[in-house]
Amino acid sequence: MPTRILRFVRRSAALVSTAALLTSLSACGTDATEQRTQVLRDKIAQKIMLDLRYFCPDQQRNEENRGRCGEPVTELPETLGQMISDTGIGGIILFADNLESTEQIIALNSDLQSAAAGSHHGSPLLIGIDQEGGRVHRLPRAEATAFAGNMAIGATYPLHGDRFAGETAAAMAEQLRVLGFNVNFAPTLDVNSNPENPVINVRSYSENPEVVAELGVAAIRAFQEKQVAATVKHFPGHGDTSVDSHTGLPRVDRSIEQARAMDLLPFTRAFEQAQPALTMTAHIQYPALDDTTLPAQDGEEIVVPATLSRRILTDLLRGEMGYEGVIVTDSLGMAGISDYFSVEDAVVKTFAAGADIALMPLKIRFPGDIAQLDEIIDRAVQAVQHGELSEAEIDASIARIDALKQRYIDTSWIAASAAEKLEAAAAVLAEPKHAQLAEELASAAVSAIYPPADGVLPVLDADAKRIQVIAPSPAVGEAFRLALAGVTGATVEVLETHTALDKLQEATGDVLIVASIVPGESAVELGGMEDLGRLRRPPLPLDELYGVYERSLAVARERGQKTVFVSMRSPYEAAQFQRLADLHLASFDYKAYIGGDDVFEGPIYRALALALVSEMVPAGSLPVTVQPAEGTAVIEATSEG
Repeated sequence: MPTRILRFVRRSAALVSTAALLTSLSACGTDATEQRTQVLRDKIAQKIMLDLRYFCPDQQRNEENRGRCGEPVTELPETLGQMISDTGIGGIILFADNLESTEQIIALNSDLQSAAAGSHHGSPLLIGIDQEGGRVHRLPRAEATAFAGNMAIGATYPLHGDRFAGETAAAMAEQLRVLGFNVNFAPTLDVNSNPENPVINVRSYSENPEVVAELGVAAIRAFQEKQVAATVKHFPGHGDTSVDSHTGLPRVDRSIEQARAMDLLPFTRAFEQAQPALTMTAHIQYPALDDTTLPAQDGEEIVVPATLSRRILTDLLRGEMGYEGVIVTDSLGMAGISDYFSVEDAVVKTFAAGADIALMPLKIRFPGDIAQLDEIIDRAVQAVQHGELSEAEIDASIARIDALKQRYIDTSWIAASAAEKLEAAAAVLAEPKHAQLAEELASAAVSAIYPPADGVLPVLDADAKRIQVIAPSPAVGEAFRLALAGVTGATVEVLETHTALDKLQEATGDVLIVASIVPGESAVELGGMEDLGRLRRPPLPLDELYGVYERSLAVARERGQKTVFVSMRSPYEAAQFQRLADLHLASFDYKAYIGGDDVFEGPIYRALALALVSEMVPAGSLPVTVQPAEGTAVIEATSEG
């Protein structure tokens, strides 16, 4: 085994043992005060996990670029490699922008570990990723099979139990492991009890906490049996919110009894039955769990966010619930924290609350930004020296992080040659059973939101000669066209939302399909906070978009066309169109692989196409309640398959 790898095994305990490291440094003649400061810096650095999403090595932050850098880090710049070696930070999280191909991902992760091995303590990195499935998928879709997400899995639960939760997690873990990842920030255990939730939504398994718990436990076990550390999130529960914590600070107003019965239940079961390696905090206010206030940076007194709450992270999570794993914050760059606290204060406050790892406390986009990392570390060191942070608690935290690394970092992967890594990855990523599993999940997940109108099935019968599809984007439209071409010989015309009504008036068809992706993608689904510019500029305002849908469906029905409304993201919106469509379908997914000028329909499009030619109601069952349109009788929202 290479010397650098052995250094981790032999010396990582030194981060916990101050005396051992002091002795080592004393042998070099280092001043005792400097020795102690260096020990504390090493400990704090291990508790920081950064993203390296973009970096502009030849620029500086200024008015001209407004602090924006758009150069994805796909190869490790020397400057960032030196930063990792010099500071000895504990982890890195990568995003889709960092990940282009198998060979490139392996090279990047190998270089990251090499840089970490160059630090004076030589501890390897935790390398994490948000690979939830569905909307939150970071690996290149051209090379790694993508699976529908949690709510799609929830729709399969009545017929398939926890099968898809466990099998998709195992497949994702196999993919991640051979590429050099050791931490996955999944699964989401939030119970989506609020239909207006903009950020959790279909990332949740269900509105039923018992279902969320069972499926979450299956996923955790599968990830960790395949030696990838699972992360349950977002503690204590982000499901009953109507604000995205990327853009604001949500508040949950449940009673303590409701909290235990709903939001906390899946976490309790997960801790008891699956021992997840990490738990991620939520940037939410939850007064029933902690109603204390603290001053924000503008002087306003606010209810403490869970990420900064000692009552929630230490007293509840560690004390009452007995959690012994690593607590990691959600990104500290999200508005739920960054709008209220400085970077340095947020890091100190979350460590004081009981968090082990501060995730993404700052953006390093230019060489000059690196100095702020030193400032964050120095501020936390001073907090220990002044009694604001307990060094004993820091040591306990480092012990947990070290245990996590010992269990999940694959030193044999780090030591392997590039050729060995590529060979192993090629075998896993080309595994046919992964693609088959994705097809089976998509087919099992498609659900009828309301019972279909009499005589509408199959939608695409021998009389269907012309199909019109109103699609929210060209890629979605092309994916529909390709999938429909596989099941029918009818002509398929894709209509853009801006011109759909004009096109419908020019030419009629036999079937109109309206595909909707509402609400729009949240920041985490787009990739991160830096994508919010795209998030805030939708093609059409929602009221205009829905107006197009309503008028188009009404025109088609007046002409005698069959009408289908497909909720490809959130099924709740279907109530607005209940009277206008003969069939309402929920797919919980809309992702299609897009490569250059090519578009390949994903499994969900093939599953939808098959549902449209079937005489049977789709097998999926809605895992959330969709209310009927106003003025109509209450309709059972789930089918029994």
